[in-house]
Amino acid sequence: MTMINNNYKKIINSKKKVNFFNKLKNYVYVYCKVDTKNNNKKTPIYIGVGKGLRCLSHLKELNKKTDTKSKLLKELDEKNLLTLDILAHGLDKDQVLTVESACIDLIGIENLENKQKGHGNNVKRIPIDELYNQINKEYVNVLPEHSGVAILINRDYRAHFDELQTFEITRGVWRKSQKTIAENINAKLAYAVHNGVVKEVYEIHKWVPAGTQQYFTRDVNERFIKNLPGKEKYFEFVGRKASDKIRERYKGKIVNRIRSYGNSFVKI
Repeated sequence: MTMINNNYKKIINSKKKVNFFNKLKNYVYVYCKVDTKNNNKKTPIYIGVGKGLRCLSHLKELNKKTDTKSKLLKELDEKNLLTLDILAHGLDKDQVLTVESACIDLIGIENLENKQKGHGNNVKRIPIDELYNQINKEYVNVLPEHSGVAILINRDYRAHFDELQTFEITRGVWRKSQKTIAENINAKLAYAVHNGVVKEVYEIHKWVPAGTQQYFTRDVNERFIKNLPGKEKYFEFVGRKASDKIRERYKGKIVNRIRSYGNSFVKI
């Protein structure tokens, strides 16, 4: 096994550290976990921005801290499996936030100890065709025979989701009042919509009580069934992807629809 040296330790003990960090100006940094069993692969665990000694502040008084990030840093530091890298430096205030946000979005905040996604402007991982439609404001009208319900998945969707993950956050779990919206318009199609863009289109075969079907990428039972009274009040739909013809017309595009007013279900 190759010995790993915590590359920040010599910096901490250096008499020139203040001068060194001042020369960096605004910078983006990343703490990584080193996997000695996998060719010393470094996996990011926390990304931040700072000036001066900011990046080293996370390592102070770790024995007194109880948050999960500090506990992980302490554990890796003691095992000599923690490294610190500078991703970018010499940046202005706007640039540093943009770089931080882009890095967090690429890796996925769920894979990091970060609490927030970052504050950079125009930084959001998005397929280029979807961005094209957004920038050029190219909308598509839903044909009468394709009417259905738009299910807004802004809260749960992530850019790295595969087809199954996207399907599972769209088909459930929904309150009875939301299911009623779909039933009242006899919706046969469900449009998974994220930030106005159709990510996928599904056929709705029927609605069933929440937890009837198996979930493979979500802990639905724990979050929605066990901890919430009256599971019959929560529902999910049974369905599948719509035909290729329908999906080709709407997927990746912005569809004209009424305002949601905070509701996750909108007639479309």
